Amino acid sequence: MDEKHQITPASYSVNISTAVMEQLKYIVLQTQFFSTMPEGYRLSVYETDGVLREYLFKSRYQCIYGFHIKHGPSYGALLFSFPSDTRLNDDQLQLCNLIKLHMEQLIKKIQFRKQVLKQQAYESLFNTLRVKDSFTVDHCYNVAFYSTLLGAKAGVSEAELESLKLGALLHDVGKLAIPDHILMKPGRLTDDEFNVIRQHPVIGFELLKELPEVEHLLPMIRWHHERMDGRGYPDQVSGEDIPYLVRIVSIADAFDAMTSTRVYRNSLHVHEVREQLLTHSGKQFDEKLVRIFLSIIDEQMQMDG
Repeated sequence: MDEKHQITPASYSVNISTAVMEQLKYIVLQTQFFSTMPEGYRLSVYETDGVLREYLFKSRYQCIYGFHIKHGPSYGALLFSFPSDTRLNDDQLQLCNLIKLHMEQLIKKIQFRKQVLKQQAYESLFNTLRVKDSFTVDHCYNVAFYSTLLGAKAGVSEAELESLKLGALLHDVGKLAIPDHILMKPGRLTDDEFNVIRQHPVIGFELLKELPEVEHLLPMIRWHHERMDGRGYPDQVSGEDIPYLVRIVSIADAFDAMTSTRVYRNSLHVHEVREQLLTHSGKQFDEKLVRIFLSIIDEQMQMDG
């Protein structure tokens, strides 16, 4: 992925030599990353002339299909290269497009994880949590990613999305104070142990509340386990009294928890997770936000299918 006006793009390949990659990079540049061409554009050695034909010959491929990959201001091309002149049918082109969509999602996740926390105090707390429990850190990254997807789909403003991202990333920071033998227990928790775990939203709130400019994050830290029916914890907040961003984090938190494998149980299939979200819609979760999140899940299932 590179800025469109850079002269030398970054390139990644599988089982292709450096020399061949240089030829393909030249072709991509000369065709402006395929950005001016339709999706699934076909470049054939028999239908091309001049310098492009020469470089295609040098690459040892006779046919290339190009698909756009976009991420913010940067974009690139996903190339499917064939040693003989090949024409893909509609189903094959659709498969290539699905692979392209999966790559865009993967790039989004990688870029998301590369973002550095702007506030040093937050970064220090999060890195301490990383040392203590890498599983919780992965969970926090996932919850932040899913929260941002849901927030964007729900029409949250750019400023609120930044708050949502940071709040979701830090939502479990209170687990820093949970004893290791409980937090990382390789089995189900007893009632007493679960009551200790239930303290982490309050602990996280207490850890962060004295930091500067943190007020907009505190509801997500303290209330991400509250429920629409008022049966959550720690404060039994209910309905519209639960801030909108908190309701988003709650759904993302539950989704990642259900789709993650734990020592004491396997992850649930996405169909089961979908049913769980529907079952608890309006009780545990905001009903409208569940519908929006299910539309995101359905889009992913179509890609996977």
